[in-house]
Amino acid sequence: MKNFKEDFPLLEKHPSLSYLDSSATTQKPRIVIDTLKDFYENRNANVHRGVYALSEKATEMLESARKKTASMLNAGEDEIIFVKSATEGFNQLSNALGENVMEDHNVVVTEIEHHSNFVPWQQLAEKKKAGFRVAKYKDIMSKGVDAIAELVDENTRVVSFTYMSNVTGKILDVKKLAELVRKKNKDVFVVVDACQAAAHKKIDVKELGADFVCLSAHKVYGPTGTGIVYGRKELLKKIRPFFYGGNMIHKVSVEKTEWADLPGKFEAGTIDAAGIISSATALEYFHRHHEEITRKEEKLKKELVAKLRGVERVTVIGHEDNEYGPIVSFLVEGIHPHDLATIADRDNVCIRAGHHCAQPLMESLGVSATSRASIACYTTEEDITKLVESIKKSRQIITR
Repeated sequence: MKNFKEDFPLLEKHPSLSYLDSSATTQKPRIVIDTLKDFYENRNANVHRGVYALSEKATEMLESARKKTASMLNAGEDEIIFVKSATEGFNQLSNALGENVMEDHNVVVTEIEHHSNFVPWQQLAEKKKAGFRVAKYKDIMSKGVDAIAELVDENTRVVSFTYMSNVTGKILDVKKLAELVRKKNKDVFVVVDACQAAAHKKIDVKELGADFVCLSAHKVYGPTGTGIVYGRKELLKKIRPFFYGGNMIHKVSVEKTEWADLPGKFEAGTIDAAGIISSATALEYFHRHHEEITRKEEKLKKELVAKLRGVERVTVIGHEDNEYGPIVSFLVEGIHPHDLATIADRDNVCIRAGHHCAQPLMESLGVSATSRASIACYTTEEDITKLVESIKKSRQIITR
């Protein structure tokens, strides 16, 4: 089996570090870092603007990265929009699709959403005085995606939901939900948050059946500052851009402005060419090793859940079946998640502690915070063992 840690400079330099916070951001493989470095050392120029060779080469590399990204997501090149983050993508979509939302309409989301896929739709509904319907966590756990589809009616305009929870790792059946939604209302915009799922599953946007899909490169071994939005071409042609400025313009006069063709219409200003190019390299890395990564992560997830459940007074949230990714939230009775994270850090174990930008879910769970461990390709059995030992140590320190 491949030793993935060898591909990651930070982990090679710090062999005693057990990094279990990959759902927040993954570490970066050497090939991605080298791609970023090469661009700035040898290729740097403003894309889409210059007629000189260096700029044309940079533009060629950017568009090659778009082509690769589109191919890996099974999308058209003009259906891929680059943004600075998935959060920006959701905000762009809420503003663009918001023109179709009126006072007698409603928007549907779930309690398990990250704030970035909750607040923009909440604010849209508030602004338009539209209904804001939220599928309950407990209903989703008992009924599956039917609990979300039940909230859709003839007045629903947007349904936005996560593919994989960033708190529990719960996986939703996106394809089934999209089909259920369209049976009830063929005019609904279906938006999917694939930020967590994209690091563990190959994303086929056509197979999912969604209208829009957002993901973050930094959660799939890429650099920070690059997000990807897929949108169906016929819809992207119809909706208006939210950001205005350079590059997204075809023609400007005093009387009117004409937008550029897709995808430039939605990419105002100087976009992060270096980040986009190295993000494509990151996605290629994941796709190249996907099968091995999936097998390894599934094995380690089961081991992590089993070992956590084997520790006295530790409660794992969810993971009653196989419909979960390698993200595990848990509670240790009598120990605040922040205290546990601090003690674990002394043992060179990195875990997340807090509400994970998912406060509606925390409220539903009846807690203010959880501890969270998340697995990536470079995670090892030793990392899990060290976490369990840190938990046991925390009990000795705090309860003695």
